[in-house]
Amino acid sequence: MTTVFGGTPYGPQIKEIRIMGGCVCIEVHDGACLKGFPEFAYERGVFNRPFLNFLYAMVPYIITEDELRHVLRTMKDWFLR
Repeated sequence: MTTVFGGTPYGPQIKEIRIMGGCVCIEVHDGACLKGFPEFAYERGVFNRPFLNFLYAMVPYIITEDELRHVLRTMKDWFLR
């Protein structure tokens, strides 16, 4: 996770990033900024949807490192667009 988000300022939209085990949660100040994320992610092969002010992933423990990087990169790219 730190290699995907590390060294990058969170930006004005992101309030906090929390990680515990196989769960990552990105909390934003305004949930409206997540509108359109499910389509954005799906186009990149990731099924994910935000909940209120939270963009989260609960990945299985059998996920490969490349798959995990792809999921996290998709989440990060949403905020860099």
